[in-house]
Amino acid sequence: MRRGLRVLSWTLGLPLALVLLVVLALGLLLGTSVGGSWVLGLVPGLQVEQFQGRLGSRWQAERLVWEQDGNRVDVASPRLDWSPRCLLRMALCIEALQAGDIDLVFPSGSDEAGSEPFSLPQLQLPLELRIGRIEVGRVRLNAVEQAQTLQLRADWRRDGLNIRALQLRREDLTLDLAGRLRPEGDWPLELRGDAAIHLPELPAWALKIAVDGELREHLVLAVQSRGYLNGALSGRVRPLETDLPANLRLTVEGFKVSPDLPDAMRLERLELSAQGNLDDGYRLAGDGSLQGEGGAVAIVLDALLDAAQVRVDALQLDAGQEQRIDLKGQLGWTEGIRGEAELAWQDFPWWRLYPQMDELPVALHRLDAQVQYDDGNYLGHFDAALTGPAGDFSLRSPVSGDLGIVHLPQLQLIAGQGQASGNLSLGFADGIDWNTTLTLSAFDPSYWVAELPGQLGGTLASRGTLRGEALQAEAQLDINGALRRQPLQLQLDASGQDAAWDVPRLELRLGDNRINGSGRWAETLRANLHLDLPRLAQLWPQLQGQLAGNLALAGTPQAPQGNLQLNGSRIAMQDNRIERLELSAALAEGQRGQLRLSAGNLQAGDTELGDLQLAADGTPQAHQATLQVEGGLLDLSLAVDGGLGGGLGGDDWRGRLRSAELQAEGQQWALRQPASLERLASGVFTLGAHCWVSGPASLCADNQRLLPDPQLRYRLRDFPLQSLAGYLPDNLRWLGEVNADLTLDLPAAGPSGNIRVDAGSGTLELRDGEQWLEFPYATLTLNSELSPQSIDSHLRFEGGELGALELRLSIDPSSAAKDIAGDFRLSDLDLSVARPFVSVVERLEGQLNGSGQLSGSLQQPWIRGELRLDGGEIAGSELPVSFEQLQVRALIDGERVRIDGGWRSGEQGRGEIAGTLDWRDAPDLDVAVRGSRLPVIVEPYAELEIEADLRLRLANEKLAVSGKLSVPRGEIVVRELPPSTVTVSQDAQIIGEEAKEASTPLAIHMDIDVEVGQERLRFSGFGLSADLAGHLHIGDNLDARGELNLNNGRYRAYGQRLTIRRAQLLFTGVLTQPFLNIEPIRRIEADNVTAGLRVTGSAEQPRIDVFAEPAMSQEQALAYLVLGRPLGADTGDNNMLAQAALGLGLAGSASITGNVAQRLGIQDFQLDTEGSGGDTSVVASGRLTDRLTLRYGVGVFEPANTVALRYQLTRRIFLEAASGLASSLDIFYRRNF
Repeated sequence: MRRGLRVLSWTLGLPLALVLLVVLALGLLLGTSVGGSWVLGLVPGLQVEQFQGRLGSRWQAERLVWEQDGNRVDVASPRLDWSPRCLLRMALCIEALQAGDIDLVFPSGSDEAGSEPFSLPQLQLPLELRIGRIEVGRVRLNAVEQAQTLQLRADWRRDGLNIRALQLRREDLTLDLAGRLRPEGDWPLELRGDAAIHLPELPAWALKIAVDGELREHLVLAVQSRGYLNGALSGRVRPLETDLPANLRLTVEGFKVSPDLPDAMRLERLELSAQGNLDDGYRLAGDGSLQGEGGAVAIVLDALLDAAQVRVDALQLDAGQEQRIDLKGQLGWTEGIRGEAELAWQDFPWWRLYPQMDELPVALHRLDAQVQYDDGNYLGHFDAALTGPAGDFSLRSPVSGDLGIVHLPQLQLIAGQGQASGNLSLGFADGIDWNTTLTLSAFDPSYWVAELPGQLGGTLASRGTLRGEALQAEAQLDINGALRRQPLQLQLDASGQDAAWDVPRLELRLGDNRINGSGRWAETLRANLHLDLPRLAQLWPQLQGQLAGNLALAGTPQAPQGNLQLNGSRIAMQDNRIERLELSAALAEGQRGQLRLSAGNLQAGDTELGDLQLAADGTPQAHQATLQVEGGLLDLSLAVDGGLGGGLGGDDWRGRLRSAELQAEGQQWALRQPASLERLASGVFTLGAHCWVSGPASLCADNQRLLPDPQLRYRLRDFPLQSLAGYLPDNLRWLGEVNADLTLDLPAAGPSGNIRVDAGSGTLELRDGEQWLEFPYATLTLNSELSPQSIDSHLRFEGGELGALELRLSIDPSSAAKDIAGDFRLSDLDLSVARPFVSVVERLEGQLNGSGQLSGSLQQPWIRGELRLDGGEIAGSELPVSFEQLQVRALIDGERVRIDGGWRSGEQGRGEIAGTLDWRDAPDLDVAVRGSRLPVIVEPYAELEIEADLRLRLANEKLAVSGKLSVPRGEIVVRELPPSTVTVSQDAQIIGEEAKEASTPLAIHMDIDVEVGQERLRFSGFGLSADLAGHLHIGDNLDARGELNLNNGRYRAYGQRLTIRRAQLLFTGVLTQPFLNIEPIRRIEADNVTAGLRVTGSAEQPRIDVFAEPAMSQEQALAYLVLGRPLGADTGDNNMLAQAALGLGLAGSASITGNVAQRLGIQDFQLDTEGSGGDTSVVASGRLTDRLTLRYGVGVFEPANTVALRYQLTRRIFLEAASGLASSLDIFYRRNF
């Protein structure tokens, strides 16, 4: 029994002991620090430093390193905190897993990846996994940083992996994800999150990510992008298949690669699709547009991308109207980089994509280029058509080379101005090497410079190297041909290395002009240049004269010596002339120089400048110079001396303005005493205290700093304004004195200081005919305060009859537009001061007042205010209308003014004016003028009364006049036409008179209705007296439509007073060309005959017929018209008709005979007819003195002459003596009833 119990106890106790031993061993291994270190040490390749804690709950170490087969994992500061009690619930609970920086090194393997697709297993964990927090510091893979921080919170339960939060931080990326993954079946996956991409100097870029689907099948992607790039990415992808099939679509809106790029480079729209796989390739198809300047530029892409290469079937930029760029080609990278491309450029306006850059002077119209690239070597060809300032040209050549050199073996340039061909090799592997030979033919420089036409040809050869700063080169140039119809030859040889350069030959010949020389630049200098230019006109148009000279150089580069001699005569360029030019300059040993310049009879346009003399000599340490200009617009004399010395390098210059005199337009100024001058090496330039004097006036200054940041201080005292007479109009004199003070600093930050001008009290004198009108004023001052932020000015004028003006103005000099603000006030300005300037006005009166505010900028000032004219009067014998009691108000609002006012004219005349004037873009006028019973007097012809209702509008350089104009009453008396009615024919040319340039006339639109003679408008002139009445409509280009009638008219012709039976002027076109329908008649009651004239046709070519009623011959009708009876049988009647025609011709020459009489001293000469029938005579009369008149009469039908003298004894009594067939002496008494 006991033995059985013992056996049972051993049987049960031994396993229990083993279990206890295992538990005890696990406890020792997992529950102690020593055990944990021992267990970790058993892992192959694992090293743990400073292990602390227990593997069964919480432990940490200073460093953990695993290394095996070249792979290495280095973890700093690992820490694990987990709970073993969760194992009782079939769960593994990791409270925290933390680590510092992790460095991973996994060399790339040489084994090729298997072609079989990756297969996901079916994962069924026996335990649930709960992860409270996983935090990792920087992660580097093969020394490349992958993450700055990584955090994970997740649970793996029966239904799969639940990722509560996955956070990744990098310098350029922030990623936050959450989702679910079920690791069985098709491995369904759902992810949601946000990402932020940080790019230097670019706007923020945010992504919103959504991934759904199954890892074994396909995933659906949806990514929204905002910020730097606004767009969306959507599509499907099979991630586990080796060829990675995908179907993706990208849309982008308003994307600009860099904020520095112009808006024209903004990608307004892009739709890009990618469909396919890595084996067969992804077909890329894109369509979009760039914003462009002045229109969008379309983008089209068609390409195929696989794992070995990319093939671009079409990449096109299309700006419309056959302006585009086409590119196609392919690029492979399996065995090195190989590729080929074709480019076609057709008139593409690149500046529309980059408008900030000025359009280049050379425009590329067409470019066809092909290139092949094979691992560093390239071979190709290009053919381009371009346009430059000189016109079209083409450029083509094969091209070959590698990364170290480029060859253009057959470079050819063809243009309208010539062609060049040759070869060029350019190497840049070790510095720069070049070797070129070019042949030039049929070259015409006028394509670049129109003044240099010609045909040139020649060769250019050059080769050389540049290694760092060491340069070695040689060149030969040989050009010949014709330029400006003169033979030309240019030959130049040059070579050199480092600091030694030789030009053994330089020879230029153009026509009769020669330039030749040679030279060497090395340790010693040697050069000679000879100029012989006897005909400057062969060199350049409008250049005249001759010039000759020599230049010789010697010495060393540090101490050069030389001599220059130039002599010229009759040198002219356009309107500028130098009659004589002599220049002599020498630089001798010790840097002693001498300069003499003499230019005689200088002329700039019509301005005579006189003679100029400049002389200077000395060394840099001590020299002097004098300048004299005399005999022209001004006389100027200056003398300066000084020298270099002082300062750190002896580069400070100090001297004196020894003397100075200036005389111009009556002004004579002289420097009172010498003034010091200093120009320091630091850049400071100063002028010492000095005074200029002119009679009683003085202009004095303290020490002035001219550079940098000028500081000016000047005082003007007792300056007589009379000395400005040469700059004022001849009819204006200004009497008074001016005192002024200037304190001005001009630093880079902006001006500061003040300007004060006081013209005190003075007098303005205006000439009116032979007398001078004086207008004294009491005050004229200007005060300005300047600062970098503001320039405040105050102008004050008080002038008695000239009124008073006060102006305050502030200018902001820091603003680009120079903003202004201020106000003005004008009071009591008497308009009569302007009467001498308006010759046609005899009376000009009125008071002008106003005020307002100023704003805007100097370029576009803005004025708001009011101007008022009160008590105005404008009148004169040469003005047809007088303005009395004129009142006008003008309201100014920026670039617009509103005008309204009124006036009286005569006893009953009234007028009104109202409207606006706008000049914002172009003058825009809208004015209404109304008047009633306005007297219009045109001396000595007419006295009228008019009624007006007119509107004047000016817009878009077109003037429109519309409304109504009535002339109801008045009288017109014309004795002869004024000289202005006789005009010179348009095709006539007057010798000695400069032709005036024709100006474009202002387009006038007219719509005016004219009513004439509603009451009575009497016309008298040229033997006609009648009442005018009718209506006209005047349209564009003085197109007139209407009719004027002459009523109650009588006409004197053929010595008879005829009655006007019918008189009509019909207007159907140009106002000056009416059609006539006039019938003046004579009624002979004894014979019951009516005879007259019938005037028809146009006014320019009227037709005059003699008629009679009843009908009869022209001769009989003329006899009744002239004689009052039929034609007699003898020839006397015929003679009488002939004398009638003669008398008519004499009467029509009144203007000519009047001019002759005036030359003979006869005033108020008149030529007229008197009497009737056989007593008709032609009478000429005029005044010999104020009281004595002469009258001479010639009979038309009777051979009788009469001479009469009349003398005025009193205002009513006249004494007349007459002599003819009979003589008489008569006394006449005149009385008005």
